[in-house]
Amino acid sequence: MPCDYSVKAPVLYGVGAIHQLGEKVKLFGAKKPMLICDPNLAPETYEKAIASVKAAGLDYVMYAKTRRDAPIEVIDECGEIALREKADCLVGIGGGSTIDTAKATSILLSHPGPIKQYILAQPIAMDVNVPIILVPTTAGTGSECTKVAVVNRTDLNMKWSVFVSISLAIIDPELTLSLPPYETAYTGMDALSHAIEGLTSNNPHPLSHAAGLDAIRKIIRNLPKAYRDGSDLAARIQMSEAAHLAGICFDDPLTHIGHATADGMSINFHTPHGIGCALATPEVCALCGPAVPEIMREIAEAMELPLTGSETGKELGEMCAAKCRELMHEINIPTLKELGHTREEMAAVANETETSHLSTFCPLKVTKEIAEKFVLDVYDNYQ
Repeated sequence: MPCDYSVKAPVLYGVGAIHQLGEKVKLFGAKKPMLICDPNLAPETYEKAIASVKAAGLDYVMYAKTRRDAPIEVIDECGEIALREKADCLVGIGGGSTIDTAKATSILLSHPGPIKQYILAQPIAMDVNVPIILVPTTAGTGSECTKVAVVNRTDLNMKWSVFVSISLAIIDPELTLSLPPYETAYTGMDALSHAIEGLTSNNPHPLSHAAGLDAIRKIIRNLPKAYRDGSDLAARIQMSEAAHLAGICFDDPLTHIGHATADGMSINFHTPHGIGCALATPEVCALCGPAVPEIMREIAEAMELPLTGSETGKELGEMCAAKCRELMHEINIPTLKELGHTREEMAAVANETETSHLSTFCPLKVTKEIAEKFVLDVYDNYQ
């Protein structure tokens, strides 16, 4: 079946790339960027961004009140400030929620608010007329090069999406050196989930295939190193590359049942997105193995598992699931029980798993029965 695909934004990549931010802003003809930042950023991170903007002779306005899951209230506030200050470029600096906030805020600079009217159950694409520069400080989201912004419709207690175009991604692995071990762990597992779900989606393409497999190889080899020693720049570089490749992997094919379940956990339990993705990923492998056995074999090879060549799709899925759980234990991803959630509470997540538009991209139809079994397997099989 014919498919459309592309890399959604130009990329400036490399250690020290953040120092070119100001000049890149000027190339877009902007004079007053808004720096949209995670309030928990290490000061040296946003200080580098500010110094670069000042060195380019630019004025700026800063918004450093982003919150987890990009709630609509924060986006509306950010948009109001950007309009009042006459910001003509948005620079998102942080993790996935901050990047999503910057993407969604861009809509409000050319369309009337509130933002919730554009965040729908079935995502729509919005035209924006402001440059958007995205600077990830984690090695997980890959969102700096994807069209999707995931937003928390707090009025409905739902996480839905909208699509916008990105002007530039600046990927500087040095910005991830200050990321604490716990965040390193769950953002890295988020990247792994992107690669595995993108590869097993029912809407694949050649670029996603190559990017996803390389991302898995890099994560398996380097995530434990980055977790154990956050100052290991070589490992941080490999993880930044892996997160970027994994973002390319899922951008057009899209994620599926794992992310639908992670969104349900986020809504019901307020867990970090990466934790939900981590917990769901082994069961994605187990579920999809029989449906896409050849793809699962390639995933197993990328995970460097010992194979005989005679394994069934089911066996391959279970082997990959076991490898994911082994990695999760190595980097101390907590269980749902350790997080204080019961099996009965997890059962309630099945509705989001079944009804999310993402589940339509799973390689097998996600029925109510499959959703119910899937969420309980997530709870039961990682202990």
